Amino acid sequence: MTLPVDPAVRYLYETMDTRLAETDSSGSPPPDPACPSSPGSPRLLAWLGVLALLASSLFGGNVLGVRERFLGSETPEAKAPAASRAPLSAPAPLTPPQETVLRSQPWWQAVGDLEGTGSTATAAVSINGDAIQWRVRASCRSGRLVVRAPGQARPVLDAGCPGDPVGYGARKGSVSLEVSAEGPWQLQVEQQVDVPLREPPLASMSAPGATAVAGGTFYRVDQVGTGAVKLYRLADGTYALRLDDFFVTANSDLELQLSTLDAPRTTEEIASTRSTTIASLDVTTGSVNFALPSGVDPTKYRSLVIWCERTSNAYAAASLKPA
Repeated sequence: MTLPVDPAVRYLYETMDTRLAETDSSGSPPPDPACPSSPGSPRLLAWLGVLALLASSLFGGNVLGVRERFLGSETPEAKAPAASRAPLSAPAPLTPPQETVLRSQPWWQAVGDLEGTGSTATAAVSINGDAIQWRVRASCRSGRLVVRAPGQARPVLDAGCPGDPVGYGARKGSVSLEVSAEGPWQLQVEQQVDVPLREPPLASMSAPGATAVAGGTFYRVDQVGTGAVKLYRLADGTYALRLDDFFVTANSDLELQLSTLDAPRTTEEIASTRSTTIASLDVTTGSVNFALPSGVDPTKYRSLVIWCERTSNAYAAASLKPA
């Protein structure tokens, strides 16, 4: 196998050959007026320089995976996408999704709903080993609600009722929570993951009376955006949107906006034109469905924009052409 030679390495080889050709018959290089002569040192320094540049070329170019062997892989481990936002106990898809190295902006996936009255231990919920963290969103009516997880010194949450407190945990695997309360309570457990979400199309999108009314493909505005979008009018007169094989540069606070522009190309023109926010975009890669808010007529708009509210700029856009 022939490896590419870094230009700097080639240059140093040629320089070294020229320098060695200038040596006299005794094998000593011509004296350098800037420093005292040292027998053999130019040859040694030249070879050390070659070795250093060669190592830099191999390491920097990751030839044969050298850099990854020393510092670890730059490419995330391939993982299967999530099939839905539903609890993990939901039926698995008939065809397992293909693993991918793509990663989404971290998003919250439902794990399970728990409820009870007074102090008790809950049924176990299963936290994925690849989850970043998990949280409990609680609801209670009176007294004080304290929720503890095994192996966690501080309570997951400790709050007065009534209220809707939120607490966080990090333990993975099967987790049973210890609840201390004076009255009824409800707990929603969610885990944070960064895998793509590949939802199947909504059943209502192919039901009798439903029709695709518009579609398009994403293109870059300020950030990378790829994939397809399709707009459906459902049998009950409402609208739904589907993103297929979708990817956008990950960030929090992304939104889907409908714009009256036909093919917007800059943040400035999008910001100065009427638009309507229809959904927050927490998942940034995969295939995802969105129900449009009631009262929004998407046929009055000409494009779909991915907008970042935090930085006030447009990431990507797609022109909506009649289907």
